[in-house]
Amino acid sequence: MTTLISFIIVLGVLIFIHELGHFAVAKACGVGVEKFSLGFGPKLIGIRRGETEYRISLLPLGGYVKMVGEAAGESVSDELRMKSFTHKPVWKRALIVAAGPTMNLVLAIALLPVIFMIGIQLPAYLEKPAQVGYVVHDEPAEKAGIKAGDTIVSFGGKDVKHWEDLLTQVALNPSKKVELTLERDGQRVSASMTPDESQETGAGYGGMYPPMKPVIGDVASGYPAKEAGIKAGDTILSIDGVAIRHWAELENAIHKAEKKITLNVLRDGKEMTFEVTPRYNEDAKVHLIGISRQEELQVRQYGFTESVSKGVSTGVQMTGKLFVVIKGLVLGEYSLKTLGGPIMIAQVAGKAAESGISDLLSLVAFLSLQLGIINLFPIPVLDGGHIVFFGLEAIKGKPLSEKFMTVAQQVGIALLIGLMVLVTWNDLVRIFS
Repeated sequence: MTTLISFIIVLGVLIFIHELGHFAVAKACGVGVEKFSLGFGPKLIGIRRGETEYRISLLPLGGYVKMVGEAAGESVSDELRMKSFTHKPVWKRALIVAAGPTMNLVLAIALLPVIFMIGIQLPAYLEKPAQVGYVVHDEPAEKAGIKAGDTIVSFGGKDVKHWEDLLTQVALNPSKKVELTLERDGQRVSASMTPDESQETGAGYGGMYPPMKPVIGDVASGYPAKEAGIKAGDTILSIDGVAIRHWAELENAIHKAEKKITLNVLRDGKEMTFEVTPRYNEDAKVHLIGISRQEELQVRQYGFTESVSKGVSTGVQMTGKLFVVIKGLVLGEYSLKTLGGPIMIAQVAGKAAESGISDLLSLVAFLSLQLGIINLFPIPVLDGGHIVFFGLEAIKGKPLSEKFMTVAQQVGIALLIGLMVLVTWNDLVRIFS
């Protein structure tokens, strides 16, 4: 029930804000609005105020604003001609169409600072001294001579009080040689490190991790670990007789395993043994058994100024990642199987609601940002496609032909139906496999 209610709330907010943008700007531009509907299909409830009927319809997977004279070729009486959408100047029609996705972007921008002020869950290690728990082989930290057990106390001449300071400085110095000071066995040691540059984000990374015990936080259904009997709370002691002291060691061992492995596990003070055959994941290109790490979290709240700053930077990061994913899908770097639809959104919304208001608002902001950006893509049926058509009309000095518009709309509808079928199929496969 929580999943269903959360899904309806999340989707309802996104649709309402989007359609409110179209509605408000249409009214401001003198266009008559006949219907404002949340959902498609048969009307469930409705009320009329002036010329507009406000309704909630049966299918909650969308919504619409029906304007006077909106459809090409739609007959409009002389009385309503001045309120007709198609008889308004091109720039007004473009404003009305762009208002929907713009409102989604505004919602995301408004919500992100609020989320940081309410408080977000962060790993507790971020506020602990920057003691190194694991160093990745042949990456910058190892090349710099950093070892597990070292504590980084300065980086590039700046004091490092905790892991958040260290991660920030590493991220800000990609491909730059930086001097650092660390404590080892009570002694101060100097070193030089050149953080590698992430191909996806451009940020620097060093290849070192804080202490992370190999304790399982969650076991995914349908994966080998669950089937073998491994449970949340189990501590992995060894794999095939090799001691495991850090979560990164556990991950590396599982990712490379191409055959059955033996896990020695500590549960309620008793040692137990499980045999597990990792499953190869085509998208990640590694072997997995379906476990995630148990992590100590804490809620951190920020002041207004810092919340605004972090909200803006988070919005930029979200936008960058969205385009990285889209590029990967177009170039075939990511599988279409990774796409999710309404069922996946409902599942995520349910989990977010259970986690708290901050997580639920984060989901709304993330989806609103995606909806706003994707709706501006120059694809027929989407708002961006309509804006392109208006641009062509302005260049030609006359409306595009009805035949062209009809064919374009049909192509756009076919693409959207195909996408909906694909993402729904992906959702069902995830559930039943």
